[in-house]
Amino acid sequence: MNDVQKDKLQQTLNRQYNFNVKQILSNAASLTKLNYSALLQGSVVLFLTFVVIGLLAQPYITVNNDGTYVFQHQSIIEIIAICIVSPLVTGLYMMGVMNARAQKTSVFTVFSFFPLLFLLALTQLVNSILVQLGLVLLIIPGLYFYLASSFSLMLVADRKLTPISAIILSCRVFNAYWTQIAAVYGVLFLLFLTAPLTLGFSLIWVLPFYFSVMGLLYQELIGEQEGGKEAPINDVNESRFDA
Repeated sequence: MNDVQKDKLQQTLNRQYNFNVKQILSNAASLTKLNYSALLQGSVVLFLTFVVIGLLAQPYITVNNDGTYVFQHQSIIEIIAICIVSPLVTGLYMMGVMNARAQKTSVFTVFSFFPLLFLLALTQLVNSILVQLGLVLLIIPGLYFYLASSFSLMLVADRKLTPISAIILSCRVFNAYWTQIAAVYGVLFLLFLTAPLTLGFSLIWVLPFYFSVMGLLYQELIGEQEGGKEAPINDVNESRFDA
């Protein structure tokens, strides 16, 4: 019973966590300063990966005179991109988690989760499908799935959950504190809006800060498994979200 009481995840699902948005952002800023070099290098790796994928995909894009375009083999290229990007994004998320746990990280941490490539890519693919379907259904459901699935990749990497279980649990965690998490995302959204105004230079800070925020949120709301036991999420596999 004590292990269950100590487990941050169970406390979150029971809505017993004292969520302070200002404190989360302040602590994330401190973590970013302490681990800035590794986070920035990891962000650069991710950015260059997107650039390379864009360059490789360019020959398959034909722009018509009326401004429309044809993307040949779009589905195949998108799946390949997800397979490459998902482990890298997960690596950056987990750098934030590890920093929140006072563990050392380096730029090479970004590449640590490629052994989970299939599970991470499948998780991201399901997330993308849910978001796209939700956007078709009056936008709000898509926005919900985008926010609610935020922790799914980290859950697969850290707690070794299956993609569906990770997505369901991520949604349950989001539902417990959706207003506070949405507020954090609102701040991050405003920070990302500074990128066009600064010709992208603000991303030098905003990206490392973003991954610090997400890692800290994960650690605060979910945390590590107590004593290596399975996460106390009795009904994680049930297809329901505790709203």
